[in-house]
Formats: sequence, structure tokens, C-alpha cells
Amino acid sequence: MRVQVITGDIVKSSNLDVESRLKLREAFDFLSSISEGKYDYFIRGDSFQVLLNEDALHEALIIKTYLQIKLSLKVKISIGLGEVTFLSKKISDSDGEAFWLSGRNLDEIKNKNEFLRISTNDKQKNKEWEIYCSMIDYLFEKQTANQSEVIFWLLQGKNQQEIASIIKIGQPSVSTRIKSSAWHIVEKILNRFQNV
Repeated sequence: MRVQVITGDIVKSSNLDVESRLKLREAFDFLSSISEGKYDYFIRGDSFQVLLNEDALHEALIIKTYLQIKLSLKVKISIGLGEVTFLSKKISDSDGEAFWLSGRNLDEIKNKNEFLRISTNDKQKNKEWEIYCSMIDYLFEKQTANQSEVIFWLLQGKNQQEIASIIKIGQPSVSTRIKSSAWHIVEKILNRFQNV
């Protein structure tokens, strides 16, 4: 069975106090509740995994934006696409190609200035995804909390008027934030991922 596995790590998690760690757990409880994926968090220090059948990049960006909005935290994420050979109730006990790709690549990017990597067993596809991930890294590194908030709600399928109502600003301000965050580029990369 082919699956998509997200493995992530909270950047500078050792600096979090007890209250921040509790808020982080609440954030993951919320993310898990709105997801079609299966979450397992704090499996290695402050790491997490999410098992999905599809749309792992979409899920990864939801996690990334939500943690920035709520806790001003950055996260490193590795997505592995491949087979699963053993599926346990607890994701961290599962095994297979998707898990290996995801875990190994997270270890590789931990000490690099990369925040996202996508891996398959196809070297050509990996080269393509290296470019897309670099673009997302660049765009998200420059995003403000306000831009991340708008992106989060776009990822939830909300339109500009709904977002304006939720975050209590005018629709023209929402439109400005969308344009300045280069959402049109992110959206194209998300659409490409769905066709992998």
C-alpha cells in the first residue's frame, strides 16, 4: 500500500518552557482534529509524524502556518512517498519505504538551512521536488504572521470574504496579504503535488 508520511521536528524546541510545551500539545491536538491524517506527536523529543493517503504537502503547510500563527514556532518537515510494509496503531511503530524516506531526510535537513523536503524512490522526481521545496522554503521564510494566518485559512478552503470575517479585517486587506505571500505560486506547487 502506498502512503505519504510527514516526519517533522520543532526548531529550537529545547528553549520552550512548560507552558509553551502545553500549548504545543494543544496545537497538535487541534491539528489532528481537523486532519484526515493520523497523527503521532512527540515521538522523538519534539518530533511528530502524520500518516496520509494523499495531500501530505497540503497538510505540512497547514502545520507550518498554524504553529507560526499560534506559537511563533518554526518546524522542519520531511515528506516520504512510498510503500508501507507494516502499519501499527501507533505510527512510530510502523515501517516501510515512506517511513524510511521521511525519517532519513528529516535527519539530513536538521543541520541545514532547509525546512521542507519531499522524497520518493524516483531520483528524477526528487530533483524536481528539491526545486519546489526550495521555493516554498524561500517564500515561507519571508512570510509575516499575518500572511501565514491568511495562508492557513486558504489551506482550509476559505474564500477571501470568509477569511476577512474570521480574522476581522477588510476583504481588500486579505487580498493584499494573499498577493504579498505569493499564494499563487504555493497553489501551483500544491496542485503539482496532487498529480505526483
